[in-house]
Amino acid sequence: MSEVAELTGVIGHARARAQLQAELRCTGGAGSTLLCGPEGVGRFRLALAAARAILGGTPAAARKVDKMLHPDLHLLLPETGIDGVRDVQVRLAHRAAEGPRPVLIARDADRLSTEAQNALLKTLEEPPADAALFLVAQSPAFLPETVVSRCRLITLDSLSQADTRRVLEQEGAPPEAAEHAEGSPGRALYRLHAGVPEAADQLLQRMQDRERDPLGGLDTLLKKRTEESGAEHRRRLTETLHVVGERLRSELPETESGLRTVLKGLGSLRRNGNPSVVFADVLLQSWRNREKKAPSKR
Repeated sequence: MSEVAELTGVIGHARARAQLQAELRCTGGAGSTLLCGPEGVGRFRLALAAARAILGGTPAAARKVDKMLHPDLHLLLPETGIDGVRDVQVRLAHRAAEGPRPVLIARDADRLSTEAQNALLKTLEEPPADAALFLVAQSPAFLPETVVSRCRLITLDSLSQADTRRVLEQEGAPPEAAEHAEGSPGRALYRLHAGVPEAADQLLQRMQDRERDPLGGLDTLLKKRTEESGAEHRRRLTETLHVVGERLRSELPETESGLRTVLKGLGSLRRNGNPSVVFADVLLQSWRNREKKAPSKR
């Protein structure tokens, strides 16, 4: 069995790192591991660290892993279809080109299509003898039990505020990015890059502005960007409501009715509700709440 290097490049997650390091030393990386935890806390980064520990025997090999250019490192993404899974299965069956074994990382495996998950299950049922498989997901509950039962489970928690700040500083994010990160630097970085704080400012202003048409400017808030997929658009709008809810929660009890409205909207989005209807309902309900309070302020 080949020697596995130390896990590096991961901030926090001491328990999960120790558990994964022990398993790598015991197995050399062979077998299937499921890394679960909240979105944006570093699940993929830990999987990549494992790939680096297995394949990065030299500085040059480690750099190839970091750049996703190593010939023995294979990646499955949520948009990967069944043909893509089958292609990876063929490559996993071949001998490793440079490293001791082929490595597969299935990023957001819980978001793969049902057909792709079923194809991946066949690999888990009959894995190549020396392959290292890492599945990344939010929760075992989001994957078929037949997939979960064939993996070693390692759970990641949200990061501490200090570790969140360290990750964000490393990524060059402004200090205020950590304020509402909730232990998920990846989520905070996404919000910054997607312009979520600015959208939340606009939505909150419209929710609180008594003089404005409640639905005025809604089209601007909901406008889909050219490069956005439907899933990315929904995610950006969902994160916008999350940020508004966080700001309202910090001002309780004065904002209780507005917070209830936002939480209802988030629930609708999670159930695949139409974003246009959800946002319109949030703004209209906020307008009704303001109207109810108006007489008491005269």
